[in-house]
Amino acid sequence: MMETRRHYFLMFFLALIVFVIVACGGAAEDAAPAATSQPVATMPPARFTAVAEQSASQNTNVAPKADTLVTPTADASLSRGELVYTNKKCGECHGEQGEGVADKGNALAGTTLDFQRFEDILRTGDNGVLGNDHLYGPSAISPSGMTNLYAFVTSLGK
Repeated sequence: MMETRRHYFLMFFLALIVFVIVACGGAAEDAAPAATSQPVATMPPARFTAVAEQSASQNTNVAPKADTLVTPTADASLSRGELVYTNKKCGECHGEQGEGVADKGNALAGTTLDFQRFEDILRTGDNGVLGNDHLYGPSAISPSGMTNLYAFVTSLGK
C-alpha cells in the first residue's frame, strides 16, 4: 500500500512538472525571440531636411540671443501683461488703469521709466526703498512676464 502511494505521488509530481513546462512555453530555446527578427515599425518614418542641407535663408524664424533683448519689443503681449498686473494685484495700489491710488501708490500711466529701471524697481524694490511690496524675483515674474508687464504699463494712459 505504501508502494502504491509512492507511485501516485511520483506520477502527480511528474504531471505537475510537465504542466509547468507546458504553461511556461516549453523549451528555453523557444522562449527567446529569434536574433534575426526584424523590428516592427510603430510610427511612420520621420521626414526632415538634414541640418547640413538647410540654407541660412530658411532660418528666418530663429529668435535673437537673450543678451540682445535689452528692451521689450512693441509686439509684446498686452493681454499677458495685464494678466500679470492683475495677478500681482498692482491695481490695488496703482489703480486699475494705472491712475494711482491716494496714500497707496503712484500713477503708472504715462510712465517714462525705461525697461531696465522698471525691472530694477520690481526686482529689488528700488534697492529696498519701496520695501518688500516690490520684490519680484525671476521665480515670481519670469523675464517674459516682466517684458509683458512693462508693455502693459507703458500702454496705460495712451
